[in-house]
Amino acid sequence: MAVQKRLQKGSKWNSVDSDGDGVVSDAEITTRQALVDLENRDKKEDQLRQMAWVAMASMVALTVMLFTPIISADRLAAMDNILSMFYIAQAGVVASFFGSSAYMSRSSAV
Repeated sequence: MAVQKRLQKGSKWNSVDSDGDGVVSDAEITTRQALVDLENRDKKEDQLRQMAWVAMASMVALTVMLFTPIISADRLAAMDNILSMFYIAQAGVVASFFGSSAYMSRSSAV
């Protein structure tokens, strides 16, 4: 029978020792790793959601700005190709967010 190593006082692994017996088991390490993975996945999803909202808001803000007299018609004609690429790129960000969200929810339900 192998002797188990006891944790030292102030060890960084004390937070992993869920039952407080001073020994970190494989199950406790696996549980901690699963929790960290879950937190990281949640943070990633939050960042993706923020990117999609910023992309949608920028498209709406640009559209509103284009219909105000701030930008002249001559400048709009000159910026036509750039504006088209901007809308396509932002719509791509939004579409990829919704597509990946739908895919992830479908694959996690299975």
